[in-house]
Amino acid sequence: MTHVDVVECIAVGDSLHHDILGVNNLAMQSIFVVGGIHASEVGINMFGMVRDEVAVEALTRLDGAYPSYVIPSFI
Repeated sequence: MTHVDVVECIAVGDSLHHDILGVNNLAMQSIFVVGGIHASEVGINMFGMVRDEVAVEALTRLDGAYPSYVIPSFI
């Protein structure tokens, strides 16, 4: 077992409901990869495309999941 404090960690995920909301409950920082399963919901239809900020904010409010950071893709 490692003795790493949650404040020293950051979670990366593309699911607001599973990844981001889960770490919100732990008070851990998170990176939301919008080019994953929510891509079409935020206006991304090709790899590397810039996201629609208004759509991302609306989607996060809808799920009640708030990422610390948002990136279009994970390379």
